[in-house]
Amino acid sequence: MNASDIIAILPELILLVAALAILLVEPFLKPRIVAGVAGGGHDEAGAGGVDSVGPDRTAIVAIALTGFVASVAVSLIVSGHGRVAFGGMAALDNWAVFFKVLFGLTGLVTVLMSGTYLEAHRRHLGEYYALVIFAVIGLDLMAAARDFILFYVAFELMSISSYLLAAYFRYRVKSNEAALKYFLTGSLASAVMLYGISLVYGLTGSTNYHGIAVALGTQGGTAAVLLAIFLIGIGLAFKVSAAPFHMWTPDAYQGAPTPITAFFSTGPKTAAFAVFIGAFVLAFPGAAHQWGIFFIVLSVLTMLVGNVFALVQTNIKRMLAYSSIAHAGYLLGGMAAMGWSRNTYPAMGMLVYLAAYTFMNLGAFAVLTHLKGQNPDKFDYSLKQFAGLGRRSPWAAVLLSLFLLSLTGIPGTAGFIGKFYVFGGMVQAGLVWLAVAGVVLSAVSAYYYLRVIIYMWFKEPEEELQLRGPISGGMAAALALTAAATILIGVIPSRLWDAVVNAFVSLIG
Repeated sequence: MNASDIIAILPELILLVAALAILLVEPFLKPRIVAGVAGGGHDEAGAGGVDSVGPDRTAIVAIALTGFVASVAVSLIVSGHGRVAFGGMAALDNWAVFFKVLFGLTGLVTVLMSGTYLEAHRRHLGEYYALVIFAVIGLDLMAAARDFILFYVAFELMSISSYLLAAYFRYRVKSNEAALKYFLTGSLASAVMLYGISLVYGLTGSTNYHGIAVALGTQGGTAAVLLAIFLIGIGLAFKVSAAPFHMWTPDAYQGAPTPITAFFSTGPKTAAFAVFIGAFVLAFPGAAHQWGIFFIVLSVLTMLVGNVFALVQTNIKRMLAYSSIAHAGYLLGGMAAMGWSRNTYPAMGMLVYLAAYTFMNLGAFAVLTHLKGQNPDKFDYSLKQFAGLGRRSPWAAVLLSLFLLSLTGIPGTAGFIGKFYVFGGMVQAGLVWLAVAGVVLSAVSAYYYLRVIIYMWFKEPEEELQLRGPISGGMAAALALTAAATILIGVIPSRLWDAVVNAFVSLIG
């Protein structure tokens, strides 16, 4: 290991120091009296009798936020040099920096929206923030990986942290069920993917993306290679919630803490697509047409399943879970277009969509997190409880309306720009019918998104849910950041497009 290697992973080292500092500092925090919550002080897990004296964790939150800000800053400072580290296993180029900034902001928003939520449920513990940071380290390394070994280690780091976060409310049956389903299906997908990687190594004698491409040459379409690609694709399809590998998603999203649900729906999904693009373009260019067909099938199934099942949901958290499946389908259509035509435009469109989706989805879940923290015992995310929200909490209703309109793809929002580029990539690749299917299913999604808006502004509530106070400081910052990004990407997408072009050029250059 030399200085260049250290610089290449400096953003992750900063996050590691922050996570360790949190675990070391927490035992020394001074106690303070925690105000009781409605319903007798029970947490979301349903466990009562928790001691009302707890430490002030402001320092822990500050350490976590500082770690994410420093990581993003360092990534930007050392970017643009195309650093390759550890014998070509990792790179710190514009491609990696693009995703590291996106993951850093995802972690930052997750931390900002978590404080008051965890206080309300009496489960405000330091290991929560440490696990979020460890998961982000895994995401960073997945995007920076240029070797399947590093990718798999990073994938497992992210997955194990995610399993623990899903079970954070350990006294709650749904939380345990969510974590168990996530763990079992995730372990199976991981094993399948590892077998595909071992096949690639057996065929080529290399796990490096460029080494695999050189070894395969133009003979990338043999049966053994296609089997390996198929197995690796299945493992990653699980992580992006692609149908028919999506079964874990609704239960895991519903049972996990809402800020963690927001994190699940954005960070791991974005990292998996970063690997889809990076690994498949660099390692398997000779089989691009074949894996393009694989992604066409996945895209159609995922778009259809996500939108159809979202139509019948009356729980908003589960509705957004199926919505995330549908959005994965649109992105898989971009992968299909890239393989089908070997055109670079669909891949760049996918990066725009991933950035847009990150902010608008984090924002939607942030509003749900705020509402749950305001009324932890009675609020259960059911559609009827959103009736009259425009009168009870106008700002929450306005912001949620903005994020839902963006998820629909209304012009002037980030969601429209993302879909414009992805569907445009499909058209350029000659997959006009797939783009038309995506547009039609996007129109279908307007029903379940706009239904929530109608309830908030035009329905009278069946029961009055009391909101305890205004939006807290951390939550206000999270909502302001996501709302600003959703609007700015929708109105001025050129800066994001420039960053996307630079990122993709550094990947293939």
